[in-house]
Amino acid sequence: MNGYNFLFEIFGVRGSYPIAPSEGTQIGGNTTCVLARTPNQIVILDAGSGIIPLGKKLIPEILDYQKEHNKPFHITILFTHTHIDHLLGFPFFAPIYMPQVHLHLIGPPTVGVAFEEILRTQVLPQYFPLTMDEFRSQKTFYNLSENLFLYFEGDDPTPHVGDVRLDPTEAWDFSIYTMKYYFHPKDGSFLYRIKWKDKKIVFATDIEGYQGGDRRLIQFAQNADLLIHDAQYSEEQYHQFCGYGHSSFAMACETANMAKVRKLLLFHHDPNNNDQTLFGIEKDARKLFANSELAKEGWQLKW
Repeated sequence: MNGYNFLFEIFGVRGSYPIAPSEGTQIGGNTTCVLARTPNQIVILDAGSGIIPLGKKLIPEILDYQKEHNKPFHITILFTHTHIDHLLGFPFFAPIYMPQVHLHLIGPPTVGVAFEEILRTQVLPQYFPLTMDEFRSQKTFYNLSENLFLYFEGDDPTPHVGDVRLDPTEAWDFSIYTMKYYFHPKDGSFLYRIKWKDKKIVFATDIEGYQGGDRRLIQFAQNADLLIHDAQYSEEQYHQFCGYGHSSFAMACETANMAKVRKLLLFHHDPNNNDQTLFGIEKDARKLFANSELAKEGWQLKW
């Protein structure tokens, strides 16, 4: 038994760049990567360095699946945007080297460059010893836009891409909806609302809040069971880095309050913030939104 019908797990929580374990942290040092899955369907959001331990964790499952089925093991990877801290783990994701794996790679084109081309550029010979075509897994690439959403039918592990203008959007147990955030340099980022039956998780990293709240995000996250929100800065730090595309913890709390979410995870921790600083941010956040918590590697939610 898997012990869950739906699992959400965090594998990377840092922004900008990973920090070494020798620097000491109870929170985690890897950059952005989270997992949302059912027993049969696997969706990974972002491929920061956190995707490396996730890949290793998936290997036994992939090998067992291959013994029982003569067909590919499907993994879907959604990208919020293509800054390096959200991509750097991708070439080191172990399943990418396995021919029995089919990767569905979904992300936004950026400043006019197709998403597939961006990923291929990362592993050109100038930067990496293998090219995209030398990774042995099967790969399908999709350009993401704001009208598209992702859904799964029954227990089928293959993702389907729908259009909110054409398709009924509440017909599937497991689906993921998008919101384009336009002001993360240089071409914005995508936020995701993960829906499993009547439960909702909103993943909103690499955004900078507005005074009075971002009305589109508040509507997008309304009544969510869990909001994961960028909270890279303390209030003092935010005054130094205003305009860099990241939020203070107070902005995250304001959104959580206005959207009436049940729980808030503070995410995308600044790599310069040690545990003491982060636990101080968590303490201050709870004064503004009582059910606030630091996102930590290994954190899980099961339904």
